Amino acid sequence: MIGIILVTGAFINEAVPHMDILYAFDGSAASYPFSVFNSWIGNWMGYEPFATSYLYVCILLASLPYCHTFSKDNKNQYILQYYCRIDKNKVHLAKFITTYVTGGMIVFIPVFLNLIMTMMFIPALKPIENGMFIGAGMTILSRLYYDNAFVYVAIYMVQFFIYGGAFSVIALAFSYFFDNSFLVMLSPFVAFFGLGVISTLCRRLFGLITFNPNVLMAPSHLLYDIEIIPFICEPIVITLISAYIFFRKGRNNEAI
Repeated sequence: MIGIILVTGAFINEAVPHMDILYAFDGSAASYPFSVFNSWIGNWMGYEPFATSYLYVCILLASLPYCHTFSKDNKNQYILQYYCRIDKNKVHLAKFITTYVTGGMIVFIPVFLNLIMTMMFIPALKPIENGMFIGAGMTILSRLYYDNAFVYVAIYMVQFFIYGGAFSVIALAFSYFFDNSFLVMLSPFVAFFGLGVISTLCRRLFGLITFNPNVLMAPSHLLYDIEIIPFICEPIVITLISAYIFFRKGRNNEAI
C-alpha cells in the first residue's frame, strides 16, 4: 500500500500536469509534446520527492512479508516442525525462492502500475534529444533509450524485480546472526543504504565507477558503458553471497 501511495503521488505530481501534452509545445525545435517517457516515475527518480522516496522505501517494503519469518521460526523452534516433515535443503530452497520472488514483485508492481497509469493518459511519443528527456550521450543505454525507449524501460522494469529479490534475501542470511526479527527485517535497507555510502566514498577517493544501487536502479540516470558491469553484476553478486551464507549456515541449522 505504501508503494502504491508513493507511485500515485509521483503520478499526480508529474504525469497529471503532462496530460495537456501540447502545453509546452510551440512548434520550435526546443519544444516537444509530453510523452510517457518523460512523465512516468522512472524519469523522475532522483528529482521528484515521491519518485525518489520510492527508491529507498521499496527495499524496506520488499523485506516485510517473509524476510523476518525465518528468524522467528528459528527463534521459537517452529522450524524443527518443517525439518521433521521435509528435507532441510528443500525447506531452505523454498524459503529462498519465495522470499526472492515476493521481494521482487513488491518492488516491481507499483512501478509497473505507475507506467500503466501514465500510458493510459499520455502517448508514448519517441524521445528526442532536446533537453526534455533524460540526458543524451554516446553510450549503449543512451542510444537504446532514444532508438527504442520501450526496450530501455523493459530492462529497468526487470531490474526493479531483480534488485527487490536480491536485497530481500539478504535478510535470510542475516537471520542466522540476529535473533531480533526487526533487525533482520531492516538488514536489506541497511545494506542498500550502506552500499550507496561506500560507493560514493570510493568514487570520490579512488575514482571508482559507481556501484550505488540507488543510481543503478534509477532509469533517470543514463549509465556510462563501464557502469553496465555493476548494473548487471551487483544484484547477482548480492544474491549469490546471500544464498551461500543462507544455505551453508542452514546445512547445520538445528534452530537456536
